[in-house]
Amino acid sequence: MAGRAIVKSESGSRLRLALALAFVLPLAAFWWASAQAEPLRLAPPSVESAALITPPVDIPEQKQELAVSAPAAKTDRYNVVVLGDSLGDGMWAGLYHVLRQDKRFNVIKKSRVATGFSRQDYYDWNEAVREIAAETKIDIAVVVMGTNDRQPIVENGVRYALFDDNWREVYKRRVDDFTATLQATGARIYWLQLPVMRSPRFGADMASFNEIFEERALANGVDFVRTEGLASGADGSYTAYGEDRFGRTRLLRAEDGIHFTMAGYELLSGKVADAILADITEATAPRIATTAPVMLRAVEETTATPGEAKYDMADRRPGRSDDWLWLGATN
Repeated sequence: MAGRAIVKSESGSRLRLALALAFVLPLAAFWWASAQAEPLRLAPPSVESAALITPPVDIPEQKQELAVSAPAAKTDRYNVVVLGDSLGDGMWAGLYHVLRQDKRFNVIKKSRVATGFSRQDYYDWNEAVREIAAETKIDIAVVVMGTNDRQPIVENGVRYALFDDNWREVYKRRVDDFTATLQATGARIYWLQLPVMRSPRFGADMASFNEIFEERALANGVDFVRTEGLASGADGSYTAYGEDRFGRTRLLRAEDGIHFTMAGYELLSGKVADAILADITEATAPRIATTAPVMLRAVEETTATPGEAKYDMADRRPGRSDDWLWLGATN
């Protein structure tokens, strides 16, 4: 009996030893293989990771200019809102024809004949802009004014004669107020220079308005689109016929010597459209950072010939319909 117990005990010991060796030997083999193998190669830390663990260091100032990214391109349509008098009506039609194949642009007419800045009692452009902006987003504003403003200004019961010092002060303030109201909507403004006119007296007064508009445009950060060389002779004088935007000789001016035919409006609108497209391209493309703002051209000093008491008016009666010739689109 005791012998059987001893044999049974030895048999159990051998069984436990075998089980222990079966568990320990694989572990030892794995340890030995790991010790002999090459260490695991880790990928070098990324720039982002290195920035987290590397202490900050002083970086010397770069002498060369660095490229910077422009804002992302806008994918929505641009609302191009045309504001102004009867010339604005024609500019709307011209811009519509020039930009109609570019589906990014929605050209909207908000001009009104026989309006300007002299007669706020008849039509207040500041209030008009607020009403327009309440119902329509103004991304781009194209402005053409002045042909109806050759008249005295009455403010607070005081009458100021055309182009005298007080008149100019009030008129410039109204231009600035209109610009500020429009800029408050977030619009990019393109102010069109009034073109050359057939009447010397009328043309001289339009030149005086151009001086004011360009001065205030530069002061207020507004794009002033110049029209010199468009719809004019080689010497800059008035001409009814000239090259259209495709280089063909066409009738460009209406019979009144103020307004334009459709070919003429398309010619002017092409200049505005080029400025708009150039700015959009610049805003959506990489550019080189500059260390100083671009110098703007100084305002040229010109003197207009004083007009007589009686002179031409583009729109004599409030509400007068436009009278420029509609000859159809040229494109």
